[in-house]
Amino acid sequence: MKKYLTKMPSYLPSVAITLLLFYLTLVPDPLPRIEQPFLHVDKLVHVAMMLVVYLIYAFDYTRRERQHLLSLPVALWILLITVALGGFIELAQGTDFINRGCDIWDFVADSVGSALAFAFARPLMRIIFS
Repeated sequence: MKKYLTKMPSYLPSVAITLLLFYLTLVPDPLPRIEQPFLHVDKLVHVAMMLVVYLIYAFDYTRRERQHLLSLPVALWILLITVALGGFIELAQGTDFINRGCDIWDFVADSVGSALAFAFARPLMRIIFS
């Protein structure tokens, strides 16, 4: 498995997840509308979305640097980047061009997802790359 992880082009997963994130969040109607199974399920989606984005960024950085440990300063930078990305997306969604609505609670959910990923990204990278 490790052999395949190191052969992948540098930052391919990060670029792919960022493009997918931009498509799903900045295109006016990217997916067909479905009924929400319970109230505020979209907030859980935001948490999961930014958790995955954070982990993929951490994975790519750790893989590129050929380290077995994601350093705390790098983990904090990734946290800052993913929280800022969530804020940018919410502000962009509120523009007349996209017209999807800027929701502070979506931003909070994005930040919670990033923080959860920050909490266990370092041990997870150690397990993956040891």
